[in-house]
Amino acid sequence: MVLKFVLLIAINLLVACGSLATNTPNYMVLEETNLPDELKETSGLYCPDMGSAYTVNDSGNKPIIYNIDSSGQIINKQLIPAKNTDWEALIGDSQYFYIGDVGNNNGKRKFVQIHTVPKQVSSSKTNVTTSKLFYINHLVKNNEYLNHDYDAETLINLDDSLFLFSKSWNSGNLFIYQLNKVEPNQFVEPINEIKGLSGVITGGDFDSTNNRFILVGYELNRVGSFSPFITILNRDLTLQTSFGLSGYGQVEGVCVAPNGEVWFTQEGSFFSNQKIVKLNIKK
Repeated sequence: MVLKFVLLIAINLLVACGSLATNTPNYMVLEETNLPDELKETSGLYCPDMGSAYTVNDSGNKPIIYNIDSSGQIINKQLIPAKNTDWEALIGDSQYFYIGDVGNNNGKRKFVQIHTVPKQVSSSKTNVTTSKLFYINHLVKNNEYLNHDYDAETLINLDDSLFLFSKSWNSGNLFIYQLNKVEPNQFVEPINEIKGLSGVITGGDFDSTNNRFILVGYELNRVGSFSPFITILNRDLTLQTSFGLSGYGQVEGVCVAPNGEVWFTQEGSFFSNQKIVKLNIKK
C-alpha cells in the first residue's frame, strides 16, 4: 500500500514538471507544460531567446501580447491599442512585433490585417501601424463557413519580408503569400501552392539553423477531434516532409528557439489543457 502511494506521488510529480523525453522516429518531446487559464486560446508563438516566449489569444479576447517564461508562466503583458478581430499569429524581427489579425473562418472579411508594434516602447503609449491585406480574386459572397481558402493563421518573418500561409478549408492546398512589412494597403496573390497536405496549417516559423520552414497544422475530424501534424518546407518553399504529432490536439503556434528546439502551443479544449511543448526534430 505504501509502495503504491509512493508510485502515485512520483507519477504526479513527473506529470507536473512536464519532462517527457518521448522518442519517435521523427522527433523527441523534451518538455510539456500546461499554460495558465488566461492563455486557453493561445494562438501565435514567438521565441526570440531561450528564456522566454511571446504569445497572443485569438478572437474574443483582449488585445494583449503575453510574455511567458520557459515554464509557460506569464511574466508580462502588453496591452495593444488595436482591435483583436481574430489574432492568429505573432512573429517579430529586431525592432518590431507583427501581429497577424488574419483569422477568417467565416470567410466574410473583406480584408485582413497585420499590426506592427515597436518592441521598445519609449512612452506610456504604444504606437501601432496597421497594414490591410486584400486577397486578389476574393469574392466574399461565395464563401461558406469552413469551406473556402481565404483563412490564415500563420505569419513568418524572413529577411525583409513577411510570409502568410493559408488555412485552406476548401481545396486543402497551402497557398503562400509574400508581404511587404511597411506597405499600408496590399493586394496579394499566392507566390506558391503546395498540394497533398493532410490538413490545414495553423502556425509556422523559419528554422535559420537548418534553412527550412517548420509548420504545424491539423486535420479536423467529423467528431470534432484533431489529428495534428508537422510539415517541413525547404527554403525555396517546396515540400520536404510531413509527419503526425501523436497525443496532441488543436496545435496553434510554433516557433524555433535559438538552440534549434521547436516549441508549439496547443489550445485548451474539453479534451485537453492548453500547453506549450518543446521538442527536437530529427534530421
